[in-house]
Amino acid sequence: MVDHYQIGRWHFDPAEPILRDGSAARRLEDRAARTLELLCRRRGEVVGKDELIDAVWQGRSVSANSVAVVVGHLRRALGDDPAAPRYIVTINKRGYRLTPGAQLEPGPSAPRRRSWPGSPIMLLTTVILLGVGVLLLRPSPRPVDLVVDPVLNDTGASTLEPLAKSLSAVMIDGAVRIDGGRVVPRAVARDGVRRRLAIRSRLIIWNGAPELAMSATDLDSGSVVWSGFAAGPTGALARNTAAKLATLGPALRR
Repeated sequence: MVDHYQIGRWHFDPAEPILRDGSAARRLEDRAARTLELLCRRRGEVVGKDELIDAVWQGRSVSANSVAVVVGHLRRALGDDPAAPRYIVTINKRGYRLTPGAQLEPGPSAPRRRSWPGSPIMLLTTVILLGVGVLLLRPSPRPVDLVVDPVLNDTGASTLEPLAKSLSAVMIDGAVRIDGGRVVPRAVARDGVRRRLAIRSRLIIWNGAPELAMSATDLDSGSVVWSGFAAGPTGALARNTAAKLATLGPALRR
């Protein structure tokens, strides 16, 4: 039976792998999910970087900042502040520790079958009425302003700086095409009506190839509402970036 974990207000099921808080859900990239599962199983203990690489990357060659990038992704998903962490604590020169507040829960038991009174027609009528009520009460999505930050070159290689600048243009072009949003400078004043999201991205080296790590953060709440990775090789990175950024559109309508 699969274990579930509670991390603050978040419920984590490694089998999905998704962080849930009521109706809110944030899907984790596979490497981030496996890292979080290991930290949960060893909660309260320091898990070294070499141990994380062996368990998550299974001995494959990775760049020096690969673990830090994944941990940063987890912190954004959990809403954790690295300057004052509540969940994932960095132990200098040793590794990372998940605070003991991450509690293990037993796997789900089989749901009890409920008996519904009345005839099938009454049940169907009730379901239809409830569905109509939900549609009528559902608020219209707020219009969204998108602030697109330049791509950061976190590879440590100056030769990839032109690629980072080119991907910045790809990010802006992709954001302009997102239905329901408009691209604005960060200095534009808020009108109190439109929602504001910051789209941030970092160029990294993953398994010897360039990869772009992207996220969208709500500037009012500070929560990460979307994240994604676009993989290389270099010649395919622009196309893959545009395709991944297009998935932000459905997230804006949730």
